[in-house]
Amino acid sequence: MHLKEALAGALRGARAHQGLSYEELAGATHRTYVGKLEQARANATLEKLDEIADYLGLDLLTMVTLVIAAQGEELPSEALQRTALRVREFEISGGWQLVEEQFSDGKLIKRSQGKPKRPVNANYIRALKAQGFDRKTIAEKLGVARSTVQKYWNT
Repeated sequence: MHLKEALAGALRGARAHQGLSYEELAGATHRTYVGKLEQARANATLEKLDEIADYLGLDLLTMVTLVIAAQGEELPSEALQRTALRVREFEISGGWQLVEEQFSDGKLIKRSQGKPKRPVNANYIRALKAQGFDRKTIAEKLGVARSTVQKYWNT
C-alpha cells in the first residue's frame, strides 16, 4: 500500500473516531485539500499533517504511527513498539548525537550547498595512499570518483 493511501485511511478513521464530518475537518485546512488527502490524491507536509492531527485531538507522532500501521497492516501499538526499538538502536549507535550536532542554540546550522563532504573518505584515501595504492585502485576500492581521490591526495 502506498503512503498516500495509508494516510487517507488514517485520516478518515481518525476523523470518524472524533465524530467529525468532512466539512468540520476542513476547518484545519482548505476543504479541497482535505478531500484530496482523504482520496489519496495529495501529499501532506509534516507541518500540515501536524495541524490536521492537532485538529483531530492527536499529535504528529500519533498520526504518523496510524499511517505506518495502516500501511504495514499492523496495530498502531505494534508499529510504535517496533519504532521505539529502532529509535533506541539509533541512539545507542550514535545517530542521535549526529542529529544534535546539526543544531546550535536551537537553530539548524547552515551548510554549504551541494553534496555534503565526507571526511571519512579523506582519511581512507590517505590511509590507502600510505599503503602504496595508486589513485585508480583507491577510487575503485572506495567507490568514489578519481577526482575525489585527487582532491585528497596531497592533503
